[in-house]
Amino acid sequence: MRITRLADIGSYRVRVLIQERGEQEAVISPATVDDMPSNWTFHWQELWRRTDFDLQSIVKLVYDQQVCGLIRYIVFPYPGTPETLEIQHLESNPVTRGQQANRLIEPIGKWLFWYATQVGLQYCSSGLSDTRIILVSLDSAFDYYRDIIEMEYMGATNIYCPRRRWLCVQILKRQRRSLHQKTRKPMGNPHAC
Repeated sequence: MRITRLADIGSYRVRVLIQERGEQEAVISPATVDDMPSNWTFHWQELWRRTDFDLQSIVKLVYDQQVCGLIRYIVFPYPGTPETLEIQHLESNPVTRGQQANRLIEPIGKWLFWYATQVGLQYCSSGLSDTRIILVSLDSAFDYYRDIIEMEYMGATNIYCPRRRWLCVQILKRQRRSLHQKTRKPMGNPHAC
């Protein structure tokens, strides 16, 4: 199966916890150029200009008409039958960040990671075999991905730049249902929009 352009899995309504408001609804959906922030840590506007959307996608989590987080991923090899999804960038809006106990909105990264994982499960190996989800992390973000997202450390690498490490989740075909339930358990089921 050859994918001529990376299709997303649509838009989903998800539950998030908002400081002082409790549980609320947010939406995860494909981003547009107008969603790219100019004042976050990463240069999202420049990335958008350089992204080949036949290979990659950028997805957003929005609450109250504000982009709270962005994720960029790629499915490869391309062309050919995709086998791996690589998460290349994941960032939450600086105003929503904070220590775990003081975050204004949560979970942002976990829902965006859930979305990318679902894309990987749908498009990699046509859903017929195991799927590998990988991410390259700065050392400063390593604990978050290992402890909160629950990815497995696969070793240090300097492929992209120094001070980054590979993290990986190998999703075995027989484990898909339990992974899906584990991700949704704290905040409920996502609903297609």
